[in-house]
Amino acid sequence: MRSVVDWNPAGCGALLMPAGPSDLEGSRECFSRLASRARALDLGAESLFLAWELAQLARRSAAAAGRPGPDDDQERSLMLLVLFLLISLAEGGTRLPLFDSSRLERLGALLEVTENEQRSIRELIDVACTVTSGGSADSWLSSIVGGPGDYRPLLVDHRCLYVQRLHVLEARVAAAFGKRVYSSCKEPVEERDDLLEAALEEVLRSPPLLGGAHSKRREELDESQVGAVRAALSGRIAVVAGRPGSGKTSIVATMLRVLSRVGDPPLESMALAAPTGKASDRMRQSIARHLSLLPDPARADRRLQEACPPSSTLHRLLGYSPGQERYWHDEHNPLSERLVIVDESSMIDLPMMDRLLRALRPDGRIVLLGDADQLPPVEAGAVFRDLCESRVAKDEGRVVVLEKSHRAREDDTGGKAILDLAGAINEGSMPGFSEGGGGIVTRGRPAEIAFQGVEHVAPEGAAGRAEVFSIWLDRLKASLGDPKEKLTGAFIEGPSGFDEASRKRLQGLFLRYESSRVLSVTRMYAGGTGSDAVNEWFHRRWARDFGNVAASRGSPFLLGEPVLVTRNDHSLRLYNGDSGLVLPVTSSSSARRLEIEPMAVFPRKEGFVAFPLEVLAGRLDLAWATTVHKAQGSEYDSVLVVLPDAPVRPLTRELLYTAVTRARCSVVLCGKKAMIEAAIGKEMARSSGLLDAVDSRSAG
Repeated sequence: MRSVVDWNPAGCGALLMPAGPSDLEGSRECFSRLASRARALDLGAESLFLAWELAQLARRSAAAAGRPGPDDDQERSLMLLVLFLLISLAEGGTRLPLFDSSRLERLGALLEVTENEQRSIRELIDVACTVTSGGSADSWLSSIVGGPGDYRPLLVDHRCLYVQRLHVLEARVAAAFGKRVYSSCKEPVEERDDLLEAALEEVLRSPPLLGGAHSKRREELDESQVGAVRAALSGRIAVVAGRPGSGKTSIVATMLRVLSRVGDPPLESMALAAPTGKASDRMRQSIARHLSLLPDPARADRRLQEACPPSSTLHRLLGYSPGQERYWHDEHNPLSERLVIVDESSMIDLPMMDRLLRALRPDGRIVLLGDADQLPPVEAGAVFRDLCESRVAKDEGRVVVLEKSHRAREDDTGGKAILDLAGAINEGSMPGFSEGGGGIVTRGRPAEIAFQGVEHVAPEGAAGRAEVFSIWLDRLKASLGDPKEKLTGAFIEGPSGFDEASRKRLQGLFLRYESSRVLSVTRMYAGGTGSDAVNEWFHRRWARDFGNVAASRGSPFLLGEPVLVTRNDHSLRLYNGDSGLVLPVTSSSSARRLEIEPMAVFPRKEGFVAFPLEVLAGRLDLAWATTVHKAQGSEYDSVLVVLPDAPVRPLTRELLYTAVTRARCSVVLCGKKAMIEAAIGKEMARSSGLLDAVDSRSAG
């Protein structure tokens, strides 16, 4: 007889703990073995409990209906199949292909499934597919497994196993996207199209000017960028895909300039958004910079400079309430904006894309921009990638792919090396290594690193990595001149913000700190290569070099250390991923000057803002190094990519591509050459049915 008390979530948690009971016997032996396997895969107690609970639901439902329930082997097979599905979801997929033998074998190996268990799982899959095709309605599985349209915990569709919620979300996103593609290609040609084309021609004749005072050059859009602008200005939806630096922000700025001339929709009826606060701010800053470089702005351009649509996070745009854990805007209370432009769309997961599309007005327009080759979102799905590959959307001109990079320029030696490496990674081919004649330049010793183009160094152990880190830190300190003088002199903040001298100093500091970044594959220790371990090394070295001068009154941070916000705080206008510096700040007024206090300083549109460290307790991390995921959407002059000593799950082709394309001029790959090869050889295989659903619905 089973003990229900032992099978509750707390009991599952106890089984997952290393100190859990080891004398399990009888009917609990299977669960104990699964617990030890799941522990190594970071599957929580809730995953095991869900697998067991579904098996019990099938058993109880069969008994209530007077049908034979599953035997012990079938129950074990069902639990294993559910765990296969949960692993697939943890890897970012939305479903589990039931007849992909190589995938099933890989998942079976992860859970140490025996040959007999694999055979039982295949038999169970055959029964599940028979049930959902109407051939065995009296099966014990029929209470928990259904087909499209059924209300069951598990659904089988297109020979794949889904959890019911993700199947519904995938179908809704496919329907919403397909409807907008279809309505776009059916829209009649109106007089507005001629006005838009005339305004576009006027804007293209007056591009911004780049360069110094003596070497100005026109930042003209190339043919694919102009095509993207035309697609974005027409239809109910447009998808613009391009590698980092391909000019997606220039496309947005050009769109806004065109629409400011036409007035349809008006500027106040547009919204700019991104998945994170940092990406939202970068979007705003890039557009502002584009507009500031116009040599002779027209009246419409000047109005746009003064009244540019605000940028926000998707959560804020949709009215997310953390307390109620719900969104204000949906299909019953749609957004008032008639045009929504979203940057970094590759970071949007399936649930968020569903919320966004449902919140749009029926006559509203949306433009999605991103890089389909970058890391997909942390949660389920690879929505942007799937939308970019839609056959119907491509045929109807709703997808535009940008090929040229304007960040790492082809005519720059370092930039071209980065572009070549990114292309090789994308194609899954190992790039060439040389002593200095092209490709990845191999450096025998850390001291030989020149921070030019793409370089590779394979230091020996922790001591070798420490030498690389020391060179990296010395380079930053050299750019600061005298770090103690730059970082310990108080920055004066008054009622209206920092004074002019402090603002100039802050601009210089942030420019230097934000020009480079150390990137780790994972946050966990990973033999000292994870971002936490790397940050700890820099923290200790910074404390050693600056001593008590840098101490911040018992805070875990030191003066001059970069920090990263880890949780959104809407009241302070700080968002996950925002970068700042810990600096000495003094408040001043005409009457008195208060004592110096270490604060976290962050850039803002209007300048800079400072917060006492205790106000942000628990919401800041060191940011000498960040994970590649955290750096997604950022750009730097130089990046140092710290590779693990052994393969870890996040080390994939997409992650390495995302890491190297953060840089404009210099990439240093630090680690074994075998880890580069391992990353390039491992493509993220997220199984999703969105692409097929979009094309079938759009075509219909």
